[in-house]
Amino acid sequence: MESKNTIKDILPDFAHLEKIIRVIDVKNTSSGQVLQVLMNAEKNKAIAIITEEDETSEIKSELKSIPQTDSREDHWSWRLKSAETIASMIDPDRFGVKGFYVFGSAKNATSGPKSDLDILIHFEGSDHQEKELRIWLEGWSLSLSHINQLRTGYKTDGLLDVVIITDEEIKNRSSYAVKIGAVSDAAMPLSVGSALNK
Repeated sequence: MESKNTIKDILPDFAHLEKIIRVIDVKNTSSGQVLQVLMNAEKNKAIAIITEEDETSEIKSELKSIPQTDSREDHWSWRLKSAETIASMIDPDRFGVKGFYVFGSAKNATSGPKSDLDILIHFEGSDHQEKELRIWLEGWSLSLSHINQLRTGYKTDGLLDVVIITDEEIKNRSSYAVKIGAVSDAAMPLSVGSALNK
């Protein structure tokens, strides 16, 4: 059944436009449900869904707790701040971490909404410590990925791209170890465990 066009009731002066403009009272025509419009400025897209009113309040509550993005935001900035936070919360003794670096688009201020956060970790611990470190970082990766999805609409399997290097690789200047102290595009060192001492 066709929904009633209420333009004549709301704007009687424009009743002559009722064949061109339709104004629908969604709540009254859908048994109390409401229309929710989800918009993504980065993708320049929007989608409308009919849903229960209490469900929209839950979504709005969750989104209010997340800093919202717009097309002008620098995606690299919050990624770099996230890397600084992660580094500051790492317990070097627990995880065997000697150094923590950020490189790539976050360091170079060129990140887009789908960019990874590239992390380089100088590791000198045991196999057990490395396993624990990777699990700990995976938690961060999934959390940041969820935040990025809420901010931009892009879904990823994780936001962190972590490379672990050893003393030997640094000594031999092999693999990503060449980024430490490089003449150009060097990895940026971050303070490790600084939040643990406060």
